[in-house]
Amino acid sequence: LARRVARSGDHGASAVEFALVVPLLLLIVFGIINFGVIFSQQLTINNAVREGARRAVVADPSAPSSCDEIITSVRNQLSGLALDPSQVQIKVTQDGWTDASSSCGSNFVLTNFGTSGSHVPCTNSYNAANRSGSLIVETKYDSKIPVSFPPFPTTMTLTSKAVYRCEFTS
Repeated sequence: LARRVARSGDHGASAVEFALVVPLLLLIVFGIINFGVIFSQQLTINNAVREGARRAVVADPSAPSSCDEIITSVRNQLSGLALDPSQVQIKVTQDGWTDASSSCGSNFVLTNFGTSGSHVPCTNSYNAANRSGSLIVETKYDSKIPVSFPPFPTTMTLTSKAVYRCEFTS
């Protein structure tokens, strides 16, 4: 009889332990999933910016050269997990020379650069004496975290930047 009473006191212990451990386990599992999605998006954005900028600075007739073509080139590389390419903001600027007729602008845009969209950022940029003139392509994307929990943020801003020296003059 004494043994039966001692055993009957442990009936709910496993249910209580399960109830205490499951929320922590779910937090860890969904945290891993969220990290994987955000990491995938960041890699996609990094690769798109790097590829778009690299293609724009080489002296290749089929490469993008104007501001809007650079945006299109970057967007064509954006195909990632839960990533909306239309919401990625892109900024194309230059460093090392001042040629207003080749400037794209200094703001992030979603679609195109408007009146400066046909400008070619690497125009007259290559200077053999000091080898100056860089093209800078940056992106910004507000990523929605797939499974968010109340104390944690629901969005995260992902950014990327590529700086390449222009290798041609037009």
